[in-house]
Amino acid sequence: MIRESRLYRVLRYAFLIMACIFVIVPIIPLVFMAFKTGSEYSSTSVLVPPQNWLNFYNFKYALRVGNLGKALFNTAVILAVSLSIQLLLTTMVSYVLHRFEFRGRKIIYTLFALTMFIPVVTTQTVVFQIVYRMGLVNKMPSVILLYSGVNIVGIYIMFNQLGSIPKELDESALIDGASYYRIFGSIILPLMKPACTTLLIINGIGYYNDFYIPNLYLRKNIQTFTVALHKFFGNTATPFEIVAAAILLGIVPIMIVFLFLQRYIFYGLAGAVKS
Repeated sequence: MIRESRLYRVLRYAFLIMACIFVIVPIIPLVFMAFKTGSEYSSTSVLVPPQNWLNFYNFKYALRVGNLGKALFNTAVILAVSLSIQLLLTTMVSYVLHRFEFRGRKIIYTLFALTMFIPVVTTQTVVFQIVYRMGLVNKMPSVILLYSGVNIVGIYIMFNQLGSIPKELDESALIDGASYYRIFGSIILPLMKPACTTLLIINGIGYYNDFYIPNLYLRKNIQTFTVALHKFFGNTATPFEIVAAAILLGIVPIMIVFLFLQRYIFYGLAGAVKS
């Protein structure tokens, strides 16, 4: 076992503390401003705590006037449906590509890999025409459909998990008379929970913060949180302490989910790199 020198430990903790400071420092003034009144915000520094931590007027105003409550609900529905479909499709595609040998297998895998090098923006002209002719523009299913696709990062993560599941389990189940559908649903899928959780976190955070797709395909009556927040912030008449409260409303849900599921991230990402 390699012993760490004292200098190495000091430098390691020093860099970790500095990294935490860079992350936390922008958040602290935001929290302070979110609980301040208008007069308090204009007369005090951003680093001064609010006088009343129970002042929720800014949050109520943001939810009511900015329609952020409805936007958060729309975002939750889109994420729940699209991520459920994506997880199911990704696990199924990965299982087939990993476990079975068939003609065209390498070509399919290569095509998935090539999508990493195609910017999303360059394909949106064609994709928008397809979605428009399907009659889904300005409807929630348009964003759900675009978010539900299988991507190569998800396949990498699933491949690593499948590599740790012995094929003997499949063979034993086949001998006992189980079909491939039964094997996948009863044996493989439960064992892929860490990989599924990792993909859920990575894509969930990405979709939650996405602005381009919802802004392009949805209109005023149906907005996700990022689009609603942008338009609320773009209103020059909106006081910044209320904007700070609105931003904090968007940070809290994803932070709570991340804290509960963060232990699965390292395993999945390490597997994606190793694959």
